[in-house]
Amino acid sequence: MRSVLAVLWLVACGHPATKAPVDAGATADAAIASDAPPDGPAACAPFGAPGTCISTDACAALGDHSSYPGYCPGPADIQCCIVTPNVADNPPVPPGWTLMPQANVTPAMTSWAVAILNDPVDYPMFSTTTMLFGTLNVLARVEWHPPDFQNSAVHRGVTLYMPAST
Repeated sequence: MRSVLAVLWLVACGHPATKAPVDAGATADAAIASDAPPDGPAACAPFGAPGTCISTDACAALGDHSSYPGYCPGPADIQCCIVTPNVADNPPVPPGWTLMPQANVTPAMTSWAVAILNDPVDYPMFSTTTMLFGTLNVLARVEWHPPDFQNSAVHRGVTLYMPAST
């Protein structure tokens, strides 16, 4: 099972340079609002994970959160704060689906997974979509993947599933 996952990561993992646009109208909870600009904190989404633009000190004080620069307007100490990526936060395998064996993954499926991976705006973390490849319905889900030879940290990846009855 681990070898199947490792091969899928090789196919569908990456660290996209794409950044989600900032939504200045978003709000955050009162615990972080004190570090926000007068009109409220901006929303941000590194890797498609929802976050809030706050000071790095306020983010660190939240515990289990990490700051990412380059996603927020303002001074350098205002960064995008998200829950620290962790593969343990991935949802369980979707009911009725099973992990797709690497031997079943076609080049077309790989291209589809990479397109999803590189589009965090349309496919934020934990989003799913399906596509029919011949007669096989395939589900793709954006998930956190563990470090691998291409990425030294937990990172955004796409996992492919097929119907459990196949």
